[in-house]
Amino acid sequence: MISIIMITYNRIEMFKKCVASILETTNDVAREIIIWDNGSDDGTKEFIERLSEKNNFIIPVFSDRNIGVNAKSRSFEMAKGDYIVGVDDDVLSFPEKWVGKMIEAFEKSPDLGYLALDVVQNEHTLGAKYPEKEYIEKTIDDNITLQYGPTGGWCFMIPRYVYEKVGKLRQMKNNIFFGEDGDYSMRCSLKGYKSAILKGVKCFHATGPYYNKGYERIFDEKMKNWNSSDFDFHKFKYYMIRGIRKIRNIFKGKIVL
Repeated sequence: MISIIMITYNRIEMFKKCVASILETTNDVAREIIIWDNGSDDGTKEFIERLSEKNNFIIPVFSDRNIGVNAKSRSFEMAKGDYIVGVDDDVLSFPEKWVGKMIEAFEKSPDLGYLALDVVQNEHTLGAKYPEKEYIEKTIDDNITLQYGPTGGWCFMIPRYVYEKVGKLRQMKNNIFFGEDGDYSMRCSLKGYKSAILKGVKCFHATGPYYNKGYERIFDEKMKNWNSSDFDFHKFKYYMIRGIRKIRNIFKGKIVL
């Protein structure tokens, strides 16, 4: 079974598209879907209640206030699946069979700890993915190519055995938006696991101001809180540790991805 974690807040039109695509593209797997609403007041709560009444595999959680991405950590603790997936509510579509493809990547790459879907890129968004030059590619077989390097939290999967070894997703007391994805990738690295993007298996992550028209206040508040967090420190620490690991392995005669 897989557990899909969805966090949402006052972006009901985006969220409806996200849920519709999730339901359509995961009906071939055993699943539970935990939906955490961060205190929305735009009809999201009522929509989730109707969804859960129709689908017994949907588990709703209603917070009385917006705790941002801290909700991911709390929702992950509720999950019962062998694989846990985190999804942002601005991912508007998912590719066919994406769950099975992600699981196959883990099965064929034992050192893989954190895997994100690839993203659609167009004139309005890069989907939050880094430039291609930041990645090192490795083709596992004809169906799987991994891009090792910076990942993201838009749609990511962590196996249960990795989660139990690496630990919970990070929470911050005074911030609601921060780089919990970068932090977890760093901690995976410290435990000997790699992070990657599943190349070519693309979701539509509608991030950025163009697709957030109508949600400007939410987007601006998110960016303001993001910039005030200590994410930069954790990003610096991640690359520092990664650099030390590379140097150590070079002296050992190993190739580092």
